[in-house]
Amino acid sequence: MHQIQNIIKNKNYSCDSRLVKKNDIFFDLESSKNQNGKYLPEALKKKPFKIITENNQLRNNLNYIVVNDIKLFFKKMVIDKFKNKPKYMFAVTGTNGKSSIAYFFFKILRNLKYKVGSIGTLGVYSNNKIINSNLTTPSFLDNHKIFNNFFKKNIKYSIIEASSHGLKQARLESMLFYGGIFTNFTRDHLDYHKTFKDYLESKLILFKKLIKKKGYIISNSEIDQFSILKKIAKNKKLKILSLGNNGNTIKIISSKNRKNFILLKINALNKIYNLKLNLIGRFQVENFLQAVISIKSMGISFDKIFSSCSKIKNPVGRLQLISKNKKNVIIDYAHTPDALRKTINEIKLFFDKEVNLVFGCGGDRDRGKRKVMGSIANKLCKKVYITDDNPRYENAAFIRNEIKKSCSKGIIVPSREKAIMKSIKDTRNEILLISGKGHETYQIIKDKKFYFSDFKCVNKYLR
Repeated sequence: MHQIQNIIKNKNYSCDSRLVKKNDIFFDLESSKNQNGKYLPEALKKKPFKIITENNQLRNNLNYIVVNDIKLFFKKMVIDKFKNKPKYMFAVTGTNGKSSIAYFFFKILRNLKYKVGSIGTLGVYSNNKIINSNLTTPSFLDNHKIFNNFFKKNIKYSIIEASSHGLKQARLESMLFYGGIFTNFTRDHLDYHKTFKDYLESKLILFKKLIKKKGYIISNSEIDQFSILKKIAKNKKLKILSLGNNGNTIKIISSKNRKNFILLKINALNKIYNLKLNLIGRFQVENFLQAVISIKSMGISFDKIFSSCSKIKNPVGRLQLISKNKKNVIIDYAHTPDALRKTINEIKLFFDKEVNLVFGCGGDRDRGKRKVMGSIANKLCKKVYITDDNPRYENAAFIRNEIKKSCSKGIIVPSREKAIMKSIKDTRNEILLISGKGHETYQIIKDKKFYFSDFKCVNKYLR
């Protein structure tokens, strides 16, 4: 093993035939004792330096290094090569709110002039540099590479969004986090997990296996899963810091909505703070406060944290307000029943106005939520425009009609651009919510991505 390490230590590692480059080390993870992986021919075209394989038939070929267990060997090599990580690593999981918490964590620390990195749906941020990413939780190799790169840049504080897919597929394996944040748990990804039990157990991997000894669990004491988290904390000897009426760290005393900000009064470890937050929605306030608690756990005082909170705004595509010509439009990523319900209700409460809605549902995903989301839209909104989200390989008209079955007031407008244009024109005194895609700048039709931005479309027609 040491001999192989010496051969490959200064080379870049790759296990994706689409991304491998000349002189890389390519790990053929699908190889077996008797055959190569199906993607090896594509990788060979890129002229890698060496191929690591399990195929015994290649033992005498100088271009190949044969090992007994390719996946185990790959993990050991990655862990050894990228072993150095930031001192304070956090992971956030849950159905909704992960991106907002990661964003608030990052922005608070950047505003305080700390070096910080974040990984998630909105991309990979290394201080002020952004590297786009298509996955909430990147691959096992990429995660170790990114955190190691943070360390090389003297980044001490970091956070990653830990999706249920990423946790179940062990993309965070062999990492030990200083703390983990659990946001909430509602319906999502049942096309993949099949059952709520499997979905929840995947989320809980973070707390059962990936938090270092005497590390932290941060959550809202008012969610149903809090009792489970308390048991895990007790069994694993972890510290739990919580928000809410029964929380041990921060309690909200009062929250008052103003035109485009919130006046918040809180009790933080028995000290009263009055904050002005440029946020919309109670749940965004809770997301912000969970980010605050995680930062406090690393030894940074509440006084220091709150000194810069007036600079914090909603992240792109998360309750993002665009106002022009006396019309207010909000773009949000809400694509689950619970997120849609909460978002509509928060907008109603904040602005004291009715809500018009543009939304659709993704294809090749949980079909059951379409009826539920249609019913929510029909009950809570004044006008509803049912349009396309990411139809993928499904028939887009079929998806729209499934939503329409439980949304009698819904108007079907297949083109997302035309739906946005019409909804803006039809909006008078209501607030218009465009939901489902948030920050995304594409629509997926079959296996291709076509450029589309809700934000740019709104600015085009909001005149």
